[in-house]
Formats: sequence, structure tokens, C-alpha cells
Amino acid sequence: MSLSATIAPHLPFLRRFSRAVSGSQESGDALVAAMLEAIIADVDIFPDASNDRIALYKVFAKLFTSVAIRVPQEHAQSAWEQRAAANLNAIAPRPRQAFLLVAVEGFSEDEAAEILDVDEQEFSELLAQASNEISRQVATDVLIIEDEPLIAMDIEEMVESLGHRVVGTARTHAE
Repeated sequence: MSLSATIAPHLPFLRRFSRAVSGSQESGDALVAAMLEAIIADVDIFPDASNDRIALYKVFAKLFTSVAIRVPQEHAQSAWEQRAAANLNAIAPRPRQAFLLVAVEGFSEDEAAEILDVDEQEFSELLAQASNEISRQVATDVLIIEDEPLIAMDIEEMVESLGHRVVGTARTHAE
């Protein structure tokens, strides 16, 4: 089977990943195009891996960490798009890749570790770092309004376990 036939079925998924990890459609597509040009220029960079999809993502991951391709947006971003981009950029590139490989692309942790060329322990640390950074971004202050003390305590425990801070508990809205 030719290399193009091997790669073609995986390109739509790689483009999705590239757009997510880079933060924009333009940059993501430019990264995939650069990767394809690199493979065409030197077929030997396509690595041996447990499967073709992993090999393709592995080439992309190496390119993403070694080349800074950031295409400026052609259109003005809305306020929520700007906040989303800022939140994405707050997550370091390697943990961001680790998180997206598992959460969006559906790779197992072993497969994602192979793609990023790290051992299982280092991959777990990358996932934990991404999780902590995401949790820090979504953490908020919570006021619990519940008239049953035991239920209020359960809610408080649950809220705190999710990384939020309970600022108070009230029995009624008026209180």
C-alpha cells in the first residue's frame, strides 16, 4: 500500500487534532500541510509504530514541538473565541497535546505516550499537569443554598472535590 493511501484515512482526524492543539483552523491546517510536505520531502521520517495512525500523529507531534507555525487570524475573533484561545494558550504545549490525544482523539494512554515518545510515568505527569491547569481555569466560588445541613455538607464536599471554593452556606435565598 502506498504511503498516501496509508495516511489519507487519518488526515481528517489529524486536522481536527491540529486545529485543537494549535488553537486555530488556519494554524492547524498550516501545521498539517507542513507535516505532509516534510513526509513528501523525506519518506523516511514516517516512523515505525504500532499502527499507521500512531505513526502519523507521531510525525505531527515532533513537528509541532519543533516548528512555530502560527498563522494570524484573517477575521476578528469574538470575545468568547479570544477567551478560549487565551485559556488554551495557558496550558503548556506538551500537556495540551497529551490531554487532547486522550480526550478528543480517543487514544489510550499507552498509545498517546508512544506518540509523544515518553514513558507511561511522564505521560501521566503530563495529563495531571493539563488537568490541574484546566481545573484552575474553571474553578470558581460557590455559595450553597440548602436547608438540610447533611445535604449541604455533601454538596460542599462534592464542590470542593471538583476544585471549587465554597464561600458560604445559607439555608434560604434571603439568608
